[in-house]
Amino acid sequence: MFREFFQLWKKAGLLSEALKETEKMLLVAKSMFSFSLRVLMDKEKEKEDIYKIDRELNKLQRNVRRKILEHLSINPQQDVTSCLVLITIVIDIERIGDYSKNLIELSHKYPQRLKGKYIERIREIEKDIGGLFDGTIDAFKNADIDLAKQIMERHARIAVHCEKIVEDLVEDTQVSSRMGIIYALLARYLKRVSAHLKNIASGVANPFHRLGYKPKNME
Repeated sequence: MFREFFQLWKKAGLLSEALKETEKMLLVAKSMFSFSLRVLMDKEKEKEDIYKIDRELNKLQRNVRRKILEHLSINPQQDVTSCLVLITIVIDIERIGDYSKNLIELSHKYPQRLKGKYIERIREIEKDIGGLFDGTIDAFKNADIDLAKQIMERHARIAVHCEKIVEDLVEDTQVSSRMGIIYALLARYLKRVSAHLKNIASGVANPFHRLGYKPKNME
């Protein structure tokens, strides 16, 4: 259903603008996430203000909500369900911005370079989520249901890897408590970002009542 409305929305004034701003939100969120990980993992200098960027993301979210509300006030019988889907998507994007701030804050709590046997596993997850971002953006821009389903499947694998890191940390008597906390939080934040990307993809692939869940043919 989203795909059908997506084609119509591209031609509709307010909804076309809402789609463009949602796509911009995705790009801003991707940039925030990448930047925050470079600060945490590579100790890159904070040349940008993550909180200022987050305010821009929040402003875009409010703009999307306002335009959807204005559209529905003029056309109360049109596209209500799909408008709810879009509102849900922008909430997930905004949450990615929040987790990006959490990553920056984590870097402030541990200013040293991260090291140890978990670093390569974290790097692999970081790389996987970068690909997940690109796929999610493409799936949204093109209302690509098949790609959206692939994104959801890929998140499931990422989530398993993140949980395995936490489980291993709990059992690891060699890692310091401080490093254990840092890596556990990092794994949890990465999992949540991946989950929000999965939720965005589900908005493309699923009807409204199944947002955030696997499509029935994947169960």
